[in-house]
Amino acid sequence: MNYLNESITKQLPFQKNVGNLDDNLRRELSFYIQMVIVVAFSLVVIGLTFILSSTYSISIQRYGNPFSLFLRQLLWVGVGILLMLVFSRIDTSLYSKFVKVILLVGIVVSLLPFVPGVGKARGDAYRWINLGILNISSSEIVKMVLIIYISVILSRKMDKKNFFSVFLPIFIVAVFFFGVISLQMDVSMAFLILLSSLVVMYVGGVPLIQIILTFVVSLSFTFLVGDRLPYLHNRIIAFLDPWSDPFGKGYHYISMLRSFQNGIFGVGIGNGVIKDKYLPEAHTDSIFSVIAEETGIIGTLLVIVLIVMLFYYSIRLAVRINDTYRSSLVVGFASIISIWGLVNILVNIGLLPPTGTNLPLVSYGGANIITSFIALGIIYRCYKEKIKGIV
Repeated sequence: MNYLNESITKQLPFQKNVGNLDDNLRRELSFYIQMVIVVAFSLVVIGLTFILSSTYSISIQRYGNPFSLFLRQLLWVGVGILLMLVFSRIDTSLYSKFVKVILLVGIVVSLLPFVPGVGKARGDAYRWINLGILNISSSEIVKMVLIIYISVILSRKMDKKNFFSVFLPIFIVAVFFFGVISLQMDVSMAFLILLSSLVVMYVGGVPLIQIILTFVVSLSFTFLVGDRLPYLHNRIIAFLDPWSDPFGKGYHYISMLRSFQNGIFGVGIGNGVIKDKYLPEAHTDSIFSVIAEETGIIGTLLVIVLIVMLFYYSIRLAVRINDTYRSSLVVGFASIISIWGLVNILVNIGLLPPTGTNLPLVSYGGANIITSFIALGIIYRCYKEKIKGIV
């Protein structure tokens, strides 16, 4: 990681007209971006397969059509691909030029769930914005805004160790978003957004002590408002001792673990029973458990390898782009897909408390698939700008 940190930060930001690329470098860049795209679409195909498998029964019950939810996801995949193509053509310098507007949009969006008539609550959670055809979690927008903002700040300031001009603006914005998303009763998402931001700060050259300070202050906020987040206690209990309440707090957790008992090849695609009887909304947060039951060790390892590959080749691409701004964008947007995916997997196999987050590119959900495709579009645009000699 230190190599990545040094490789990315040694290049001056927004260096123009570097001339023709070396042929070897061009081939490397082309290979890395091709692998990122191929791996991403492989995950989408796997996702569609198991969304169909896990929604067949529920689609009949709810809509009278076994393919209803699958077709809806297929529609969102189409919309996502279209937006990926759009964002792959948007000059990344525009994000820097309008970063204040983008930040303002992020702040407004983070507060909209609390506005009556606009926000949509489920229980005590105020996480969603009602767009009519789609309810989108405000955190889906915030995570992208924060990646762009941090990347711009790091690229504009030459001295990454300057506390007031570099660290303080990032610190204030990151902690603000963490606090607002936490108050939406979505602490898990707040932590994942913070984690992705810390990764970008690290590869952008921010001193480790400042990164630790950002994390500690954010964590302290959770303790301060912990009495307003009672569901956190239930999730921790479910993680530490699910058998203390096997039909209550620990039910979902135990059901996920039961999925990992079907050997090397599983019970076969479409033949799983846990998804229908024991896993509520198996096509969202718990889709990895469905994959585990139906394809066994082979299927689960394939998904894990693909997610690791996506992050690895994104990192390699960022290193070879060798520009603070665009490298940070690549790492940041790769993080909100791969790191979040690995966290979801760790939850499903019992190594982390339940987070309520989905598996990017795989789980059912319009907002999830759209933001993931937008992230891929921006990553591809960073590659194109390197090829064109803009970097």
